[in-house]
Amino acid sequence: MLLTDSETLSVLKEIMALFPDAGPSLNFNSVYQLLIAVMLSAQSTDKKVNEVTPDLFKAFPTPKHLAEASPQVIEPYINQLGLYHSKARYLHAMGQQLIDKYGGQVPNQRRDLESLSGVGRKTASVVLSLGFDQPAFAVDTHITRIAKNHRFVDPNATVREVEKRITRVLPASEWKDAHHALIAFGRTICTARSPQCYRYPQLNPHQDKEIKRND
Repeated sequence: MLLTDSETLSVLKEIMALFPDAGPSLNFNSVYQLLIAVMLSAQSTDKKVNEVTPDLFKAFPTPKHLAEASPQVIEPYINQLGLYHSKARYLHAMGQQLIDKYGGQVPNQRRDLESLSGVGRKTASVVLSLGFDQPAFAVDTHITRIAKNHRFVDPNATVREVEKRITRVLPASEWKDAHHALIAFGRTICTARSPQCYRYPQLNPHQDKEIKRND
């Protein structure tokens, strides 16, 4: 049985209380850098992304630099990452789009962001939330796993359904903090293998039997 809205909110609040200082793990100093870092994070760890971005940002400090570079020139800077061939093409095309359509600036509207090469709903949500301080909630694999394991949503729920469920019960002012707390919880406690949720009694009443301790 799925949790009620009030029960879901209670579990979310408990998770947020466990990680009150959680924040972004990608390194960036501008919205442009944030956009690139999030694009690169697909099929790669944030740690790996942070290892390649300093040289990448130095070589391509503006969208114009990306637009003027071929994907083959970009590739050596990101070839430690998964899907780097595709990512290099996306970065090049994204740079061209920013120059041609948005005056070299990262747009602050979801529709415009999602029109960029290599940018989907999740990436756009992260940029809107962290880059422009707009209410947006990005759902990654950690958040999806938590939502299903803790019965916020049906086991077959889509990412969009997870997003709708969490944003329905949480006020928009808390979406950003919840996003970071849930990712921290998923990385350290509610992991894909050997989850440790049973160690937190405040969550036990709402845990799925698969994640309870197997005595």
